Amino acid sequence: MDEFFMIITRLLMSLGHLAIILVSAPLLQGFIKKSKAFWQMRQGPPILQPYRDLRKLMNKEELISEHASWIFVLTPRVVLASTLMAGFIIPGAWGWAPLSVWGDLFLLGASLGLARLFLTLSGLEGAGTFGGMGSSRELFLGLLTEPALILGLIVLAFITGTTSLQVITVRLQSVSPMFIPRILVLIALMMVCIAEMGRIPMDNPDTHLELTMIHEGMLLEYSGPSLALLNFAEQVKQLLLLVLLAQIIWPSGLISLSNGPLEMLWAFAFAGVKVVALGFFFATVESLFVKRRLFRAPHYLATGTGAAILALISLWIIGGQI
Repeated sequence: MDEFFMIITRLLMSLGHLAIILVSAPLLQGFIKKSKAFWQMRQGPPILQPYRDLRKLMNKEELISEHASWIFVLTPRVVLASTLMAGFIIPGAWGWAPLSVWGDLFLLGASLGLARLFLTLSGLEGAGTFGGMGSSRELFLGLLTEPALILGLIVLAFITGTTSLQVITVRLQSVSPMFIPRILVLIALMMVCIAEMGRIPMDNPDTHLELTMIHEGMLLEYSGPSLALLNFAEQVKQLLLLVLLAQIIWPSGLISLSNGPLEMLWAFAFAGVKVVALGFFFATVESLFVKRRLFRAPHYLATGTGAAILALISLWIIGGQI
């Protein structure tokens, strides 16, 4: 009976975990746009506008290029499923993830990599010039961001002695925030997150200038429900990256099944404040800087990779933990 109760509890927690991700992702996107509008001294769109945009796209007719194959049709579903898989790996407000196993940080990299693979392939499917250009640029940036992301998470695994993101989050509570390797990992992950979210100075998510866009170039041939799924997947990815950063920067406020309703509400509210603060921070950064030229991107991303490498070296020098 106790085992059955635990299964039902884990199932309900998993559904709640998924529901929070699905509901919060467009809301975070609307808040970031509103924050950018605040710094630009304009009114900006309503915070709920991303929900309306998704609904509008879902009701539109979908057009598919005659040159496209099954990859083009399947990509939006695969990208969304892979992103939600990453959502099941990253621990939420309660410090618990539905897919918490040994080595799940590598599963996180594989999920995001699978989404990037299908996106780049779909950019070539429409036989358009700008789609191929966007795909090549996406692979170029992915080659520079993925090593820094994985290496940063590996350093955290060395610090905490586990490769489970859930356990990493819990054990980071006992690690000093001023621990040099942890600070260097945060620098690396924050720089990587800017590139992964397609934010300035790496990319501009609000432009459709063919010669400058990266992520948007791969979506030019999509319309209707498929475009809605891809936009929603990007919003979910943005939320997950900010949640991961929030749990690494300040992993306090976690709860367990033994906590009562008030403690659970407090944990959700505290996690929401952390994510909102990070969203406002990135919106501020985006308002203060301009987009970099593509050929200057390696200099920026090399800094993030260098910070991750320095974190690994400093961990070995300080504690001899490698």
